[in-house]
Amino acid sequence: MANNLGMAFRALLQNRLQTLLTLLGVGVGVAMVVIVSGLGLGAQARIEAQIESAGPTMIVIRAGNYQPAGIASEGTQDSSGGEPSEGAVSGGVGGEGEFDPAVDAAIVQNRARLRRTAAPMRHQPVPEPLGIADISLLRGKVADIRAIAGVVEGNVTLDDAASGRDVRTRIVRVSGFEAPWPEMRGWKLVEGRMITDQEHVAGAPLMVMAPAVARRLWPDAAPVLGKSLAIGGREVTVVGLVDGTKDDADELLPRIYTPLRSAQTALAAGGGNRDTLDSITVRTTSVAVTTQTAKAIRAVLRAKHRLPDDVLDDFRVQTQSVMAMPTMGGDPRLARSVHGNVGGLDAASWQEMAKSLRAAGRTFTLLLAGAAAVSLLVGGIGVMNIMLVSVSARTREIGLRMAMGARAQDVMTQFLVEALTLAGLGGTFGLVLGGIGLVFADQRLHWATAVSPIMLVLALAMAAIIGVVFGIGPARRAASLDPVVALRAE
Repeated sequence: MANNLGMAFRALLQNRLQTLLTLLGVGVGVAMVVIVSGLGLGAQARIEAQIESAGPTMIVIRAGNYQPAGIASEGTQDSSGGEPSEGAVSGGVGGEGEFDPAVDAAIVQNRARLRRTAAPMRHQPVPEPLGIADISLLRGKVADIRAIAGVVEGNVTLDDAASGRDVRTRIVRVSGFEAPWPEMRGWKLVEGRMITDQEHVAGAPLMVMAPAVARRLWPDAAPVLGKSLAIGGREVTVVGLVDGTKDDADELLPRIYTPLRSAQTALAAGGGNRDTLDSITVRTTSVAVTTQTAKAIRAVLRAKHRLPDDVLDDFRVQTQSVMAMPTMGGDPRLARSVHGNVGGLDAASWQEMAKSLRAAGRTFTLLLAGAAAVSLLVGGIGVMNIMLVSVSARTREIGLRMAMGARAQDVMTQFLVEALTLAGLGGTFGLVLGGIGLVFADQRLHWATAVSPIMLVLALAMAAIIGVVFGIGPARRAASLDPVVALRAE
């Protein structure tokens, strides 16, 4: 094989211009494959990010299931007697004359039908609290969960040791969070640093807060990094200011964020057991699976709590769509009807939009891949051309080798190695050229790009296959030459 490679390089160097043009043809084809795959993957990633940022991928789980009459945790309705009402509400609730009489009549009829057919539901007397075990259970049994974090919060009075400091309040709102929480909520670091994973595990006495909260606590201090509050017998130190929280200067109490274990310690210092969680937040992998994931979470928690079929959930699983729906200031009947059908809205709108955009992205990638395949085909034709020229120019050499004992298989292997070497060099050049093209598209044109190692290997393999496919014809032609005729060739 080493001998064949040496002969291949010598033969290619004898026809430098033809070799260079052929390398350029194969390289452009491979570069097109790399660029097309990079643009396609980048476009797909950007589409996913845009869908995720605009669509509801967050699910919040809370213990207990008390809600205003008419709205149950999974988006259907409960008329306070337990029977689901499928978006129907009784006439006369929340005011008169707001709806069309025909609509009111249809609602009343639907309600009567459900009372005759639906089985009565019972409430769990004491709801089971949420805990860290629930997070582990959901992470292990529910698919399509990208991130999950527990949250605990409560009001805390600062220790007396804080008296005399420049802090302008004696009560703060403490929110304990886990490491995935900042990314799930889209926090952006303004100053300082985030709390590390190791500090979360250790329950370090550290905190982050919004800049507006820092100004409320220390209006005359700049900077506030390194400032501390005495909470539960410990000094809790500010390590970062973040943007993207729901906190601003209009909130009643300034809110600080600490590791979950640190918050539980601070809240337990005021009395009571805070081993439980106030809520669990789940971020799904895609908006297209949010509704199904919420249903799976509900099924897992019902099984864990051993709830019979005739008992309502003792927890709430709310998607981002449900939480975004307003319930105050409008007709209660309208709010109940909207909430009752929001689960169907997720499936009909966001999921379908996600599927459509993904299909459009795949079509775009396939169209560009077709153009790249044509470019690679042209490069393969160039390989065949130079190999045919090489066979014609080296006919006498082939005859001499065969006269000295070389077999037809040896001659065929020699030219196949030569074609494969040419394609391999062209493929390597194409990878470099494609990488430069992707960098230019990303840095100069600001297009979304992504690189897949699998696609790089595939592009190089396609170049090798092109070399073999388009080189086998000239190789067979060389191997089929009659040695006597070949020796007589000029």
